[in-house]
Amino acid sequence: MFQKKCVYLTLISLLIILTVFSCTKIPKQVGDWRVEVGPPGNEFYQIPEESTPQNIPPSDKLLHIVRKFAPSYTEVTKWKMLNDSLYWIRLAAGVEKYDYTIFQDGTIQDITYRNDSTKTREKAYYLLIKDSKKTIPLEEAPSKALETIRVIFPDSEPSQTWIVSTFAGTRYLIVVEDMAFYARPDGQIQSARFTNSGALEENYPDTGNEEEIIDEIMSEAEALLADYRDRFNMDNQIMRIKNKHLKPNSPFRFIIMGDSRSNANLWSSTLKHIAALKPRPDFVINSGDLVPRGMVKEYQEYFIPPLLDFDIPYLIAIGNHDFGYQRRALEYRYLFGDNSLNYYFDYGGYRFVMIDNVTAVKPLEETVAWLDTVLSETPENFHKIVVTHSPFGNVEKWRYHVMDKKHSKAFGGLMSKYKVDHVFFGHIHAYSTATLNGVDYTVSGGGGAGLHDRFGPTGNVHHYIICDVLSDGTLKQQVVRFYKNEL
Repeated sequence: MFQKKCVYLTLISLLIILTVFSCTKIPKQVGDWRVEVGPPGNEFYQIPEESTPQNIPPSDKLLHIVRKFAPSYTEVTKWKMLNDSLYWIRLAAGVEKYDYTIFQDGTIQDITYRNDSTKTREKAYYLLIKDSKKTIPLEEAPSKALETIRVIFPDSEPSQTWIVSTFAGTRYLIVVEDMAFYARPDGQIQSARFTNSGALEENYPDTGNEEEIIDEIMSEAEALLADYRDRFNMDNQIMRIKNKHLKPNSPFRFIIMGDSRSNANLWSSTLKHIAALKPRPDFVINSGDLVPRGMVKEYQEYFIPPLLDFDIPYLIAIGNHDFGYQRRALEYRYLFGDNSLNYYFDYGGYRFVMIDNVTAVKPLEETVAWLDTVLSETPENFHKIVVTHSPFGNVEKWRYHVMDKKHSKAFGGLMSKYKVDHVFFGHIHAYSTATLNGVDYTVSGGGGAGLHDRFGPTGNVHHYIICDVLSDGTLKQQVVRFYKNEL
């Protein structure tokens, strides 16, 4: 009788599994993106070559371009062939230097100005002061700058032109195709970078008065985010999940994703794709880096709009791009609540724990102690999942972009001590998996930020992960990869 009952229960379990997956609907297209779905797992890892066997000097064409950009700095003091198609070239005159990263075909990747005497460094990624852009007609931009830009864009006109305030003074910001140039009023181009690599990202002004800056931040938060606080508060999100009243041994689905900043098209498309899934996910967890700098208006302009029509609870583990002014997460906590940094909830026989390992709000030692308590008090027979932004350094292939050694050891030790089922990270912009001391680890940072290049064709890709918990508590995963449609 007992054996017949076991066989019966096994058949029921298999039927439930087949029902879940046979009814699954995963669209193959969303917006401008083609979608491919595959099984979990990516052990591939290869460090990009830092040097090349050949050391061919830059061509006359490349030297002509960089000298055109800085005609008074004709001396090439240093150069390096970064790979078969990319050079780094330095022009210098005394204490002043211009560094160019430029492709063989003449496409400029980056321009940075340095002055060793004044300790000045103008790099497009950290230059623009918040709310300082003033749109101007093209004819008001310095003619010298426009002439220089036409050297590499002879057939394209600027699409946007502003006069802006930067930490180096007044600059003209000129966007041509996907490149942004910062020029002095006399027309000399000081810095440049691709627009999707941070060239248009803004920074808080340094007024020297910290209280004044914080007051301004909180006033802006109240003005722009107050209407959204209840909706995005993490406590309220968890309450929505618990209100589903999931029955014991019921299957459920959740989503893991991360690093969704800096690509509005993919951010919006990803949410539309998730919303179209069948079965419908019970919730989504983002492992952080929602926005470029953690500023109030970035949440209001970038993060929130696509979520207004998204009716699935959305949970977050804060990323290093989200913590805002002085790593205090003032803006983040205003929107998501005081309990949005370290928190947990139980659902369907699983304990989900989100931890902050990037901000300066609490010492990491306190977070380790809190996590120790939360894991030790997990109900018996519950599975445990931990989500945080920066990977621990206990997995060797991720050590180039992880937490410090001391805290990596502390956090990693807890994962093994409490036999955590799965740990999900972001921060590394790729998909990568590993198992260490019986614990499964996954990096899922392919939500939109520029991809890393160490994890092969199935890893260096924009993606999110579908996680299906079956009636026996088993976690099954599918990786949803996005590829931009060819024109």
